[in-house]
Amino acid sequence: MKNQNRTYVLEMETPLGKRRGVLNLILLGDSVSGDLTLFTRTAPILEGHRIGDSLAFQGEMKTLVGALPYQANGTLGEDTLEMEIYTARGHYPVRGTRREKGGA
Repeated sequence: MKNQNRTYVLEMETPLGKRRGVLNLILLGDSVSGDLTLFTRTAPILEGHRIGDSLAFQGEMKTLVGALPYQANGTLGEDTLEMEIYTARGHYPVRGTRREKGGA
């Protein structure tokens, strides 16, 4: 089965306003890996899976006040991504636009 590499430019709603980031995904079958960049810091996806267009993954963001574990659940479109990121400090809606449009 062929890997699908996808990059999404993200916009996350936070209490302090919109934050931008990047999600690099490697999709192989039902496996999801890659990395997430938010708050100018990049962290690997530690565990991820998908079923059809739905995906879920978790990791640990590095912040100025320490590590922040998160769980993300979302839906992949052809060129878009919508997901929620859940942390101990709240949950945040995220929208993404695929950097390389219409690719495999």
